[in-house]
Amino acid sequence: MQWRKAGIKMDLSEDTKKDLMEYQKLQQQLQFVLMQKQQATIAQRESQKALEELKTSSGMCYKFAGGVLVPKTKEDVVKQLGEERESLELREKSLSKQEELFTQKLLSLEKKLSALKNTFGSDGASMS
Repeated sequence: MQWRKAGIKMDLSEDTKKDLMEYQKLQQQLQFVLMQKQQATIAQRESQKALEELKTSSGMCYKFAGGVLVPKTKEDVVKQLGEERESLELREKSLSKQEELFTQKLLSLEKKLSALKNTFGSDGASMS
């Protein structure tokens, strides 16, 4: 990798290359965590909606088991949905912690790389 300034090529140090690669890797990891967190939030809302529907229903319920609908008691389904919801809440908390960690690391690397860029000057210098 090289930086260009006023037509002069400047080779980046190995540490800077590693920092840039780490920055890109952290961005990808953060994006993946955010996607997982969003999926957990959606699943949690679906579980909550199902629990609310069960409050107003009576009698037998049906639950998918693979591609087959299986009869279940309302109590069994409520218990399963409650456990699923708890699991999703824990997952969401864990993902939030990961999100915070990746964000902090990204900000730290961003400051470091920005300081390096300012060392070379910002007029026309660009990373590629």
